[in-house]
Amino acid sequence: MSPGTALAGVAALVLATCVATGAASGARATSQDTLRLTLFSVATEEQFVNNSDDRQRGKGNNPFGNFHDATATTREHGNGPFPGDVALFKFSIFQGGDLKTKVGSATFTCQYNFNRNAFCDASYELKGGTLIGAGAFNFNAPSFGLAITGGTGKFRGMRGDVQASPAKGAKHAQQLVFTVD
Repeated sequence: MSPGTALAGVAALVLATCVATGAASGARATSQDTLRLTLFSVATEEQFVNNSDDRQRGKGNNPFGNFHDATATTREHGNGPFPGDVALFKFSIFQGGDLKTKVGSATFTCQYNFNRNAFCDASYELKGGTLIGAGAFNFNAPSFGLAITGGTGKFRGMRGDVQASPAKGAKHAQQLVFTVD
């Protein structure tokens, strides 16, 4: 083997080692950059906006002309929320399931469509910053997930999701698992 061939082989081996080491450290950096945070929430306030009177008032007198629906507007029956209704929720956020150490608050604004489904915008105000999320779920669902679409402060530019489910052993509390990077 010529000295040039041996030197090329050593250089290739060094390069391969550097690439492998860089790839491994890149993989570690990615997993270290992912933040997984488990918190607990309890609803503290709720405001419901029933828009049924607006639906009746808008029939035949709306900015799109004198449109006449093929069917008469009827009074809503049963339990809402109904399409067009809005609900506002405030939550206290706690560090643990014992609900003793408050670490923030959250606000949800939910706009309902059909079959008790809602699209909600959420803001989680925590120590060091805010996480912003949005997503759709059913009013009766015990568990749901929202996309985390951004943040401020130490959460600036983070994306991911939050999964909410009933907290074990904590009455009326939700366990929130944030996975963001």
